[in-house]
Amino acid sequence: MTCPTASPTSATGFPSRTGTRCTASDVLRWFGRPDQVSSATDLIEFQMRQVHAGRSLVVEGQPFEKLHLVSSGSFKCVQTDVDGYEQVLAFAIHGDIIGLDGLGQAQHRSGAVALEDACVVTLPIRDLLALGREIPALEYLLHHAAGAEVSRCGDTQYLMAAPSSEVRVARFLLQFARRQSALGHSGRRLRMCMTRRDIASHLGVAHETVSRVLTALDHDGYISVSNRDIELVDLSALYELQRVTRGRQSRERRADTARQAAARALVKAADSAAGRLIECPDAR
Repeated sequence: MTCPTASPTSATGFPSRTGTRCTASDVLRWFGRPDQVSSATDLIEFQMRQVHAGRSLVVEGQPFEKLHLVSSGSFKCVQTDVDGYEQVLAFAIHGDIIGLDGLGQAQHRSGAVALEDACVVTLPIRDLLALGREIPALEYLLHHAAGAEVSRCGDTQYLMAAPSSEVRVARFLLQFARRQSALGHSGRRLRMCMTRRDIASHLGVAHETVSRVLTALDHDGYISVSNRDIELVDLSALYELQRVTRGRQSRERRADTARQAAARALVKAADSAAGRLIECPDAR
């Protein structure tokens, strides 16, 4: 089966190609480096691989030989403990590179499992390193990928720093929205490719907790949930929630808070106006 990818006019910018291979020029264009495309990069080909839902792309302990650029679909990156519990470390979507945990290692410390039918561009690490000496733009891909991985690790630390499960869920939704928005998709209407159990594992809470929090956020007007589709209804309230360490305010409580803030603003404005009248000398 061949791997379909997005058209060149799409917001993601991934080159139009349906087949089993793509060129280095295709990859450079996707990463926003069309100025680095040349006849040399046109001749460098990378294999494209289809991965069906539930199948592993990378297995823990596998020798580190390749990186994988997600062309379509999504993955969960996992580690399995001695008791067989699967800890979800991250979610990889279109444009992410999988396998960076092997850098500086002889093998992968985590695995990657497709959450849906997906397609990846396979980038042999030896080829990238060798070609990078001749074509600096390809070396840039490694730097870009490593930087993105560090940024995602920071996002995960930010998630886990929140003691409240409600705040963790809010931060997760907003981070996922930013990632979708960066790809040109809606930053308010999210298609969640992962299960509630996967989200719970990633956030370090029980899966019942995730379901309960989503239901509560839906009830209080923060979001609207329909199976795996989630709409961020009140973005300002979600951003406020992600900044606190306590749980959310109910819709009624938020309305009361807004009214109190408006009343304080009116009182302040009235006091200021009265002060100006007192200071103003009588007109003669």
